[in-house]
Amino acid sequence: MKVVDRRASDNKYLHRDFHISMNMLMEYIRDQYGSAALTEYLAQFSREFHSMRTEQLKEVGLGVLKKYFLDIYDNEEWPVSIELKDDVLTISQKACPGITHIVNNGYKPVEQYIETYTTVYKTMCEGTQYEYIMENYDPKTGACRQRFQRRA
Repeated sequence: MKVVDRRASDNKYLHRDFHISMNMLMEYIRDQYGSAALTEYLAQFSREFHSMRTEQLKEVGLGVLKKYFLDIYDNEEWPVSIELKDDVLTISQKACPGITHIVNNGYKPVEQYIETYTTVYKTMCEGTQYEYIMENYDPKTGACRQRFQRRA
């Protein structure tokens, strides 16, 4: 008998099926409680999940978000352009890894999928000197250009 010592951290990080379950959850909340409840759920989620990141954003600035997004897209093994210049963080992607995974597995993204960007990131910026702007978005692919910038 051979004993193998492994930890979860030894495994490659992949959470693509999270996107499918999140999509199902969003669909359920919308169908049962309405679109406004879905938006509020995502805002509440963002306040809790990103609370430390929001504090770091206040103290350190957009470099915190650049690192966060670089790590996320690296873990997703997804091509993206992330640029921080003159206190503006720009993220451009030709497709969303979540939407791509949802569609490739035979599901349809919930109509409000864009809220996983807009509501979550606008909420994350609450109380900071920064704001979030979705410059463009393709609901079929999730291709988009996003911007975080200092408030006027």
